Amino acid sequence: MSGRRRARSGWPLLLALTLAMPARAQAPTEVRIDISSGGHRIRIHCESLNPAGDRNPRVPSVQADEVIANDLENSAVFTVSRGWVQGQQPFDVEGVVGGRWEVHGSRVSLTGEVVDFPARRSIFKRDYKGSTDEWRSLVHRFADDVVQQFTGEPGVASTRIAFVARTGRDKELYVMDSDGANLKALTADHSIVVSPSWAPDASLILFTSYRGGSGPQIFVTPAGGGRLYLVSGRPGLNICPSYSPDGRDIVCTLSQDGNSEIYITDARGGNPRRLTDNRAIDTSPAWSPTGREIAFTSDRSGTPQVYVMDREGGNVRRLTYEISYTDSPAWSPRGDRIALVSRTAGGFDIWLVNADGSQPRLIVTGGNNENPHWSPDGRQLVFSSDREGNRALYVSDLSDRQPRRIDTGGLAAFSPAWSPRVNR
Repeated sequence: MSGRRRARSGWPLLLALTLAMPARAQAPTEVRIDISSGGHRIRIHCESLNPAGDRNPRVPSVQADEVIANDLENSAVFTVSRGWVQGQQPFDVEGVVGGRWEVHGSRVSLTGEVVDFPARRSIFKRDYKGSTDEWRSLVHRFADDVVQQFTGEPGVASTRIAFVARTGRDKELYVMDSDGANLKALTADHSIVVSPSWAPDASLILFTSYRGGSGPQIFVTPAGGGRLYLVSGRPGLNICPSYSPDGRDIVCTLSQDGNSEIYITDARGGNPRRLTDNRAIDTSPAWSPTGREIAFTSDRSGTPQVYVMDREGGNVRRLTYEISYTDSPAWSPRGDRIALVSRTAGGFDIWLVNADGSQPRLIVTGGNNENPHWSPDGRQLVFSSDREGNRALYVSDLSDRQPRRIDTGGLAAFSPAWSPRVNR
């Protein structure tokens, strides 16, 4: 791990103190692989796709080969070997991934297949068709289906990540594919954006912005880009917004009554209902996946700690005792764990605890590691870190492996939020 340096917190608590084509399935075969990985990655081998169609296609098969392999490697399910890399041959693998890549003009067809090894009997086969402009989407869908074939749950290659990027003195909202491709700016306000959060159907992104010079206000924008809409511009702080799991409500931090408190509003920002009532600073609310509970940060005990309450504001209990100075809770998709940030003598670490606060486990250390958010399958965490010097985005698969860095086009990146899966 890199040496630690003194922390420079961008936490919402400190902010408050100073003022957040459908696929066509083939007939199933009788051959299936039933694997329980038990926390260990499954060995799988990728072979080059067989090219067909245009002699000089717009998108050659070799590009698709590498994206498939990367998607599977980044799923936190597989250890991948590549047939087009010298010395990487099938060895003790559970399956071989390959197929056919056919391009005619602006149309592309992928026939993806998984076979067992060494018998090479077909386990899974499916066709994906679309325009060459959406070729990456076809590949991501195939990779997600391969994950589902082995685990019973789709992968996350087709998901996206919203984040904040610093450009000069400004911080703008960006979105990209989960592998860093298709990077796109959603704001160009020459202002400060913080705390993006996705709608449950991944169609909208909530965030706080200082645009207009009137202080932090909550806005929403289409995830594909478009007009911004004001959700909450009440006096004081309007920060840390997120949609409830059913999309009907928003939880956020407001200071309209003079102190930083947790509120629930409707999805348009109306009808605010105060949940906390304490002289302390309450902020960083996070929904449980059922929508029945909310985790949040409060310094009511003297230092920032994570607490949990029910959605009506009752049954408040402190979650963390064994970890000091905690913030930024993020509930796992299954509701069994909560990721959070803890300040140490030299930086910020990321921990996991059970939903009742038991069994704390250090996941990420080294430098300043902040704003953890879960992948929709609960296998990985994306977070912001300066572990290599510049602020960037990283993904941890919750094992002892070093976190992998996501390419954000050289932008200094903060406050990532992983999108839900989109129905296909």
